[in-house]
Amino acid sequence: MLWGIRLIRTGIMRAFGGSLRHVLGAITNGRIMSFGVGAGVTVFIQSSTATAMIIASLASKGLVGAPAALAVMLGADVGTSVAAQILSFDLSTASYGLIFVGFVIHSQSVDHVKRQIGRSILGLGMVLLALSLIRMSSAPLRDSALLVDLLTTLESEMLLTLFIVAVLTWLIHSSLAVVLLTASLYAAGVIQTEMGLLMILGANIGGTIPAIIATMNAEVEGQRVAMGNAVFKLTACLLVLPILHFKGDILIGYLGETHALINFHTVFNIFVAVLFLPWVGVFARLFERLIPATEQEGAERVVRYLDRDLLETPTLALASASRELNRIPEQIEEALLALKTAVLTDDLATVTIAMKNHANVAATLDALKFYLSDVTRGEISDNESDRAMNMVLLSANLGHVSELVLNAVTLCEARIRDQVRFSNEGRDELLPLIDIILQGLRHTLVSSLQGDSQVRKNINKQRKELDNLVEASWQAHFRRLSEGNPSAISTSGLHSELLRDFTRIFYHIHAASKVGI
Repeated sequence: MLWGIRLIRTGIMRAFGGSLRHVLGAITNGRIMSFGVGAGVTVFIQSSTATAMIIASLASKGLVGAPAALAVMLGADVGTSVAAQILSFDLSTASYGLIFVGFVIHSQSVDHVKRQIGRSILGLGMVLLALSLIRMSSAPLRDSALLVDLLTTLESEMLLTLFIVAVLTWLIHSSLAVVLLTASLYAAGVIQTEMGLLMILGANIGGTIPAIIATMNAEVEGQRVAMGNAVFKLTACLLVLPILHFKGDILIGYLGETHALINFHTVFNIFVAVLFLPWVGVFARLFERLIPATEQEGAERVVRYLDRDLLETPTLALASASRELNRIPEQIEEALLALKTAVLTDDLATVTIAMKNHANVAATLDALKFYLSDVTRGEISDNESDRAMNMVLLSANLGHVSELVLNAVTLCEARIRDQVRFSNEGRDELLPLIDIILQGLRHTLVSSLQGDSQVRKNINKQRKELDNLVEASWQAHFRRLSEGNPSAISTSGLHSELLRDFTRIFYHIHAASKVGI
């Protein structure tokens, strides 16, 4: 059953993940609209946990306001109740047909979307088959003395029961699976009324944990949303527990004997929504005070956009990787400006700036490399695979550029420490080269992302211009040496190495511009 639910979720996310994420990201501050979108998306992907993790991720990036995100969470909980209602009917006779049809579509289709739809149909068939098998295999458990003693003990320990079921739900990342399993055990007479109701509450609490853990290292906005959903569920559970303890049997009578626990799950989540939906704005402000933003002392997070929650949706994962890659030239540009300052002045602070930027670039590129590796391990289309490999190639070239810029700054550091200076002519020859490199770097990603032929022509033109200036600088430098210029003599090795580095830097910029992503 767990694998079936996973197949449904991954199939839908891979086929329609971009559209679903766009729908969630397009939410404004309308509570009812947000609630409805959350419910609809969750019925579609069969997982409130997945919806919660997506919306928390969007909130972390500031793409969804906290009130709207909390409303989506409440809608997602009701959506998973609807999904449970649908799956609770005995459709075991249809399970074999769904498995066959899903397998054929998934294995025979060439189109990526059709393959993922087949995956979801296959998963649905597996869930229905698993539920029928649970019903059949759980009947003998009613006669197990050990199980009866265990359940009797747990019934008297309400908090322990809630804790165990919540942990189980967290471990399998699916409150829907636990709810369906509990309903099947209750229908088979394995568990009693109060135990079943407690397990439903435990599943609801446990379903909030994955989003909390997923946002622990995310921006504080995402943490507030995930924690807010957990607070809503815990508060509602505390309000409902006394009723279950004293009036559980009466409650079951109103809910209907056949699907009592599934109906309770639905009623409970509607109760949570009715209780908190009108006040999501108030609670958003409350959580903002309770979970304040922490000062990072001006330090930037090295990686911003590599969202691991998107790995099951390659299109979105590659879009995140592309956004992360967009940041690299900006950081290298700061190092190039520091290099320019190091050529002009004796300020050693420029070395610190360049070393810090290179460390950030290296860390980002390493994270990007492993992220893209994880993307390609999944099932992706040929176009997505080619795009991922091109991103690896582009990032490798940018990594070389960053290393060479740092090497050039380190050479200038040695000049400053040795207290020698470039000749005025030599300095004036080096500065235009750095300006050309800066222009080429700024055009690189435009060329890669847009495939603009005019931009590539400009980069080719810049490369020829740089080669001509480097050649002219070599000749002028040798002329100064022959004239016995003291500054030229003292910085001869440095000048030559910088010219070589500048040529190599632009070689990698030129190579990067040819890579289309």
